[in-house]
Amino acid sequence: MATAPPPAACSPRAAASSTAGSHEQTSDYAVPHWRLNVFTSLLAARLGDETTAVTAQDAATAELPATLPRFATHLEMHRGLMLARSGDLAACTAHARAALDALPPEKHSLTLRLLMAEVEQS
Repeated sequence: MATAPPPAACSPRAAASSTAGSHEQTSDYAVPHWRLNVFTSLLAARLGDETTAVTAQDAATAELPATLPRFATHLEMHRGLMLARSGDLAACTAHARAALDALPPEKHSLTLRLLMAEVEQS
């Protein structure tokens, strides 16, 4: 006995097309372009791909809402991580620490604290 296919509205393609490019949609699956660039920045910084990291950081910074300063801190800490990968350990730690210290302590997330530890251990 053959199973009927799911309704078209339940397909991944339908779900993606209904939210793709929408700035009004709030969803676990709708990720703004600037946030994808934050992800790309961290990955490229960890891999030592400075060109890709800087491109992603610049793109994210250009689109980042001013109401989300924590993500700007992430980007600056990614720059610190890139300095670590280049071998400048004192500068990397100072850059990342200054970025974190510029953010009010109540905005320090676990992710930022873990990133600081990663930079310090690089």
